[in-house]
Amino acid sequence: LRNKHQQTMPSGSTGHPCLEPMKTNPQTSSAPRSMNRREFIRTSSKTAAVLGASSLLIARQNVLGANDKIGVGFIGCGKRGVNHLQLIHAWTTQGKPLRIVALCDAYGPRLRDLAEGYQAKPYQRHQDLLADKEVDVVCISTPDRLHVPQALDAIRAGKDVYCEKPMGHWGQFALCKQFYEATRKSDRVVQMGIQINSNSAWQKVKELIQRGDIGRVQHVTAGYYRPGDWGERWPIPDPNARPGPDLDWKAFLGDAPEVPFSVERFFSWRKYLDYSGGPATDLFPHVLTPFINVLGLKFPSRVLASGGIYKYDNYGREVPDTFNLVLEYPERLSVNLVCTLTNGHNSDPVIRGDGGTIVLEGTNFGAGFRRIKRYPVKWKDESEVTEIPVTMPNVLADHWTNFLECVRTRAQPNTGPELGLRMQAVSSMGMLAYLKQKVAHFDAVKQEILI
Repeated sequence: LRNKHQQTMPSGSTGHPCLEPMKTNPQTSSAPRSMNRREFIRTSSKTAAVLGASSLLIARQNVLGANDKIGVGFIGCGKRGVNHLQLIHAWTTQGKPLRIVALCDAYGPRLRDLAEGYQAKPYQRHQDLLADKEVDVVCISTPDRLHVPQALDAIRAGKDVYCEKPMGHWGQFALCKQFYEATRKSDRVVQMGIQINSNSAWQKVKELIQRGDIGRVQHVTAGYYRPGDWGERWPIPDPNARPGPDLDWKAFLGDAPEVPFSVERFFSWRKYLDYSGGPATDLFPHVLTPFINVLGLKFPSRVLASGGIYKYDNYGREVPDTFNLVLEYPERLSVNLVCTLTNGHNSDPVIRGDGGTIVLEGTNFGAGFRRIKRYPVKWKDESEVTEIPVTMPNVLADHWTNFLECVRTRAQPNTGPELGLRMQAVSSMGMLAYLKQKVAHFDAVKQEILI
């Protein structure tokens, strides 16, 4: 589904205001055309056909029967929000027990356009959407700083939550801890939007490790490589947009530093440190979270960071385009994460133990990998290598299926807030180490980041 308001793909300072609360320790382009009703239905039908294999039997516990429909509300209707809308709409066209009830966005033209296309109620304030009794679950796809406040409001309103990654902004670790504690005391189901964690192939990796096939794991290397900066530089649908009834600048800022309105900041927010962290917050959650899960890692004891803006330095970008982290875990394990947006040549993740090695070949961290290879510590030829084929599923559909099944059963989803918080610690520590040019430490007793 495309519409005229949907965004499509196309030197950080150490004195940043977000650093102050932490403790110390010794572009414009033309917009896509609008879609008429016939095109809207045809595109949705094609999407439905692609997703048709995903099963979904859901009902809200104690309220809905097996054939009743769960009402979904969407907070944030940019590109990622529309990805979720397309999926749920496709399922509704297949007769799944779901319905799109309401949409919320700080930009009025985009909100009205999508609400009309999906025949949903438009709300410009997320509080109003959460007060809608027809909304049972919410999907949050807003800028990073807004994730935790909106998710907290949602669980207080009695809604189950699918919240996009990262858990929060890199400067909000204390707030993310509050969110985690609030979910522990709540009966709400919360799924963090790191969809690769619903790829069942990771269970095979976990079984190999737990079985001792590579001994005790001591070292992991993984990376994310992309030849382009489209994740940060979004087209501007209306260069003349200004704050007012159709653009809620205050809602967009949240707890960010108050700055004069900028159309670039509003639409291309991922390139600014006030709202994003670049690879540390946008890409590394996809890379590291499944390793945290299968290896049972808690919080890193220290984090070292390096990188910078090496290529895309001509349009006011603040977040790095090349970024590297070295993580040391108290489990006596080291993780090396590397990323560049200047080159897409891939290298396969490697898990090294004292009794063997696992290589994940053909990896796409938006989805998964194509095969698992297990190598002994010493090997002479391929006959000693064990290969395990796996499938590359539609992980977004699988992640939503897992979430909605947990809404029905009240079980814990694949990527709950505890896992999200462990990943958040890495992102926050990495950005602080990078901007301060120091080593970030973690106090495991007080659960605090120290610089």
